Amino acid sequence: MTGIRQLLEYFSGRRLRLRVQQLAALACNPHVTVYPERMRFPDRAQRILVLTPHADDETFGAGGALLQHLAHGDTVGVVLFSDNIASIDGDVLSGEEKCALRLEEFAGAMRALGITEHESAVIGNRDFSPDVYPASLFTRLIEKEADVLYLPSLFDNHQDHRILNIWLRRALREHPGYRPLIRGFEVWSPLPATAVTDITQHIESKRAAMGCYASQQEAIDYMHHIEGLNAYRAMTLGEKKIRYAEAFLELPADAYLDLVESSLLQ
Repeated sequence: MTGIRQLLEYFSGRRLRLRVQQLAALACNPHVTVYPERMRFPDRAQRILVLTPHADDETFGAGGALLQHLAHGDTVGVVLFSDNIASIDGDVLSGEEKCALRLEEFAGAMRALGITEHESAVIGNRDFSPDVYPASLFTRLIEKEADVLYLPSLFDNHQDHRILNIWLRRALREHPGYRPLIRGFEVWSPLPATAVTDITQHIESKRAAMGCYASQQEAIDYMHHIEGLNAYRAMTLGEKKIRYAEAFLELPADAYLDLVESSLLQ
């Protein structure tokens, strides 16, 4: 485990140095200003699949966008990877009780969002590793042929979030015929966003869904912090009436793969 941790720390340091170089190049060019584009919803109904490492990431990072997809008539599915045991401190509850509590919170959030298609892989902390790849699970998910995949950004400051991106990279490489649009969302780290969407009309429903994760609110006021992030992101859209927005690193699958691989190789 120490070796894996050191490897991730090395990759994180290399990614940071690369990002600093990119930002420096942008800062030195007075003619370049990059704003994220408004997220587009095609006329046809789409198949949306969310890969969430822990019960709450999907709601905190993309709850508003998922509500928009449902309102648009899209099909939305959510796959929860972790058993979430590590997210509850102390030994008052057993591991089984912690898992059951977090799955109950997840189910409640799905009801609040109106998402009926969801499942949990219940992957333990030991198996949440770059060296343990759930191949059969990803093969089954790829076969769903979702048009858009949501997951935490590669740059999000959480080890499990980055591992999920490493797993997705392998899955896409092993299935070259599947090339969805990838939308990375932000939870622990603000993004170099390429897409943003107005969630003002859905903020009450998102609040209700976030409130389902009571065990996680005990130590950190996630609702306050995430709502603040969404309020800040609304500034990007430049309209006073827009109060809340969510931002994404939106990339075609091949561009996403290039980014992931360049991050790992730097």
